[in-house]
This record gives sequence, C-alpha cells and structure tokens, in this order.
Amino acid sequence: MTAHIPAQPAREAAATRTVRQPTGLPGPAQLPDERVVARVRAGEVALFELIMRRYNRRLFRIARSILPDDAEAEDAVQDGYIRAYFQLAQFRGPEGFASWLCRIVRNEALMRLRRRAPASDPLSALERPAHREAATADPCSPTANPEAALHEAQLQRLLEAAIDELPEPFRSAFVLREVEQLSVAETAACLGVEPATVKTRVHRARLLLQRNMTAEVVSLLPRTFAFDGARCDRLVGRVFERLGVSARQWR
Repeated sequence: MTAHIPAQPAREAAATRTVRQPTGLPGPAQLPDERVVARVRAGEVALFELIMRRYNRRLFRIARSILPDDAEAEDAVQDGYIRAYFQLAQFRGPEGFASWLCRIVRNEALMRLRRRAPASDPLSALERPAHREAATADPCSPTANPEAALHEAQLQRLLEAAIDELPEPFRSAFVLREVEQLSVAETAACLGVEPATVKTRVHRARLLLQRNMTAEVVSLLPRTFAFDGARCDRLVGRVFERLGVSARQWR
C-alpha cells in the first residue's frame, strides 16, 4: 500500500514522490516531524524522505545564503542531512526539529565558507554559473510569453546577484524572512539570535536592496534560490545512497 506525500504549503513546497507506507500503520505524511523522527529512529529509514522533502528548499536557501555557489550549497545540505541522521538520538528540542535541522545545515555551510580559498574567480556575481542556473526560465511559470519569461529570468538573476552582495548576517536573515517567508521567531530560532536582531538585520538588508526592490522584483522573491523538481529528487537519492539505502527500499 502506498501513500503520496501531499503538496506542502507555499513556503515549504517540495516535489512529491510515492513513499512506501509500512503495513498496518496510518499514513505518515501528516505526522509532525517529531513522530516521523521517532519512526526513523525505530528503523523506518525510508521515512527520512519525508523530512528531506519537507525541508529541502528551506535548507538549500539557508546554505545558499552563506555560500555563493549553488552546487556547494547543495553539497552542504547533503552533508547536513547525513550529520542530522546520525545525530537524531541527540535531538531534544525544545525549539523544534526544523530549527535544529536548520542550525546543522547552517553550521555546515559556515564551515565550508571558512575553508574556502580566497576568491580567484574573475567572473562577476552576475556571471557565476550558479546564477545562470537560477536565472533559467521556469517552464511552470504562469508567464506564457517567451519574451516576458526571459525578462522575468533576467530580473530573477539580478535579484539573486543583489542578495549575494549583502553582508552574510543580513543576507541570511533576509533570505529566511523575505524569501523563505519564515516568521521572525522561526528565523531567530534558525539563526540562533534574538528576534530583535532579526528585525534589525532584515531592515538593513532592505535598505541596502532598496534601489533594486521595485514592485516587479519583490513579486519574484518567493521564487528566489528555488530548489525543487529534479534537484530535489537528486538530493534525496544521494543522501539515501550515502546512507546505504537502496532505491527499492524508499521509492
């Protein structure tokens, strides 16, 4: 018997995939994180997919707000999941599983940033491969006109480049609050700072971005640093491969 993961709310949207449901148990897709974690720890490793699909985009955006490269940010998320999986027994709360997971990935991204050699890439922020990938027109976009789609992709590229130029503390707070659309409290928990600090950092980020933040550009914020579809599938597959879980066990 199989159960399909339902579409998540807008800020936690993820690609859907069939998850094998253990016989005699209720569908796990509606369970809170803590219940899913308990079942993973009890041996239902395949249910770790639910965790990944709930948080892939959020965690990618956290890593991407620290690392200036899409591929390295994805690697940081992958390593963060592996670390979290083997530390599930250490999760105690009380701030919640999502915040705990966010901090693991954030720390992984920060460690990678510290290990990076001084930038030697002569390409500007607008010319980096990561930005070219992010600026590709979305085939699912409501914009049907190819010229309009290209214009939207160019604006998206400029927006992401402008965000990349923010100082890291401002950038992380802005991405979580304005792009991922977390609450002030959720953002503070993820970053390990006070809510007042989040408000200050987001305010300063807005001031720095003000000249780029036209109404048209603001409308693109929810799609900035997107992570779904094939990229989401790829990440889930790679994590399970590293955990020694075969595709037959989780698909």
